[in-house]
Amino acid sequence: MRRAVLVLLLLTGTLPAQLPRRFYAWWSSPVVQDLNLTAEQQKKVRETLKEYRPHLQDIRTAVDGAEQDVEEQFNADPMDPQRVDKAIERLIAARAELTRTLTQMSLKLRTVLTQQQWQELQKRRPGQEKEK
Repeated sequence: MRRAVLVLLLLTGTLPAQLPRRFYAWWSSPVVQDLNLTAEQQKKVRETLKEYRPHLQDIRTAVDGAEQDVEEQFNADPMDPQRVDKAIERLIAARAELTRTLTQMSLKLRTVLTQQQWQELQKRRPGQEKEK
């Protein structure tokens, strides 16, 4: 049953919207201007993004391929439950790797910011106003 719910979420595209809020691209938004990053901080942010970009692109490709495979398996006639299950497991693994890598990158970016900058970033993240 739980797997069926997961598959429905994946196929309807609602799961990406449920990623934790800390994964928004603050470094390329107007918010970054309000943080008053030093030149050294800006350099470290750029280096971190450059370091993670190739791996994130590879993971995104893997997630896209796994999503497509799940969809193809669901549309197959006749549908093979074992192949569907393998496709689901591949998608789960790809999404887990994406979450792991984004979290690691976020941690590295967090270490660049001061506590005050971090607090300002948290106040400015999208959707924050709705939560209050």
